[in-house]
Amino acid sequence: MVQARQKNFRAFVFTQGNAQETIAYIEKNFILLKDFLMVFTYPIHQVASTDDSLLYNYLVSKNLNFIESTEIKQGEINGQIRLSLENPKTQPMIPPNIESNLASQNRETKDAQTQSTLVLHRTIRSGEEIISQGDLTIFGRINSGAYIQSEGNVQIFGEINGNVFCNGDYMLLGKVGEGNILFNGEILDKELLQHNQNKIYKTQNGTMIEELQ
Repeated sequence: MVQARQKNFRAFVFTQGNAQETIAYIEKNFILLKDFLMVFTYPIHQVASTDDSLLYNYLVSKNLNFIESTEIKQGEINGQIRLSLENPKTQPMIPPNIESNLASQNRETKDAQTQSTLVLHRTIRSGEEIISQGDLTIFGRINSGAYIQSEGNVQIFGEINGNVFCNGDYMLLGKVGEGNILFNGEILDKELLQHNQNKIYKTQNGTMIEELQ
């Protein structure tokens, strides 16, 4: 009898980098990345290359979920992909148009056509997921293990100990404790987020992080 179970993965796409640099990056951000499906758009397991094998063996030893796919180009994935794979340490063909859907019992989803801004006045508990297609404002603490994602701008007025993903133009964040911040696909260094109020936005020169006065 065939037994199968669908499992949803959030994806983090690596487009370049050698083995040592990639391993160091994953180690530094392991708490965040361990829950992602890592997608490598370049080969990471070639018998002729010791360097490539080093990265492959590291990923296996850490029991991380990863795939190789030269079919995916930078910008084709926006934060999430959906695969029906329990342990995808293979090289599957992934369709170029990937639907970003995430099903969960513990989330609040708002359609941007019906509400452009989702406003919450409460603490976001551990294990809770908040998904917004528009702007998101939270007046409350983000507990460890909570997951926040917004396709618009994010404003959080409280200490952040969970994971926050933003694909908008800017973020206004309270003090970042144990939390991890992903802004337009870039993991932000928590050492730069030690202000009581942080302003984060994109410029032509990259991501800017300033203290909000």
